[in-house]
Amino acid sequence: MKAYEPAPDFTAKVMKKVYAYEAARVPQLYRLLWSRPLRYLLAGGGTALGILKAAPVF
Repeated sequence: MKAYEPAPDFTAKVMKKVYAYEAARVPQLYRLLWSRPLRYLLAGGGTALGILKAAPVF
């Protein structure tokens, strides 16, 4: 009896299907909010507003 040997690209095929499933499952808004530049922009904006609120400029 021959031992079972999976196809060499079995893992790659499965992971492509998993990524496609996850992309279809997660709404577009969440993918946008998970982007790194947007998170840094929001954190920087919050910091700037906090500094302006703490030190009255006007």
